[in-house]
Amino acid sequence: MEKALQILKKHRFDIIVTCSVFAFIYDVYFTRHTFSLTIVALYILGYASDSERNRTNIAERKRLLIARGITPEYLKNIAFVKDWDETRKKSMVKFSLVYGGVFFGFVLCGLISIITLMVKKDMLNYISADPSNMIGFIGYTYIAGMIGGTIFYRLIWIYKEQKFIRLTDPLH
Repeated sequence: MEKALQILKKHRFDIIVTCSVFAFIYDVYFTRHTFSLTIVALYILGYASDSERNRTNIAERKRLLIARGITPEYLKNIAFVKDWDETRKKSMVKFSLVYGGVFFGFVLCGLISIITLMVKKDMLNYISADPSNMIGFIGYTYIAGMIGGTIFYRLIWIYKEQKFIRLTDPLH
């Protein structure tokens, strides 16, 4: 069974191409739906060729990296250093307030709202009683989310800055 699975895995491109060709021939000669199955067959062929090309490129890149002595972890560290260097040029305040306060704060606002509504059973009745109650609730949860997101992203800044220094400082 394992041998059969290995053969199927190894020759999946050939199998997909063969099945697509048979489906195309069947569609053209035996049915009236030539357009629909032709599109499906061509889509499958395109997917199979992209998959095969991608698999070949990945294998070739791995072979080149191993020959040079470069590990995947080293590549991740290089990508991190490049990305973080760009981010730190924008400043810690912008990172913490914009990404943490505004964007992540919005996510935290939703989480805080859901948790509050689950914990306090009468909260939904209070919110729906008056529009000002709803606007106040949304405002307070967003402010709480902004404060929490800003603090969380400030801690992320400290962690990533230490990692950046560790990876770039030759004496560290």
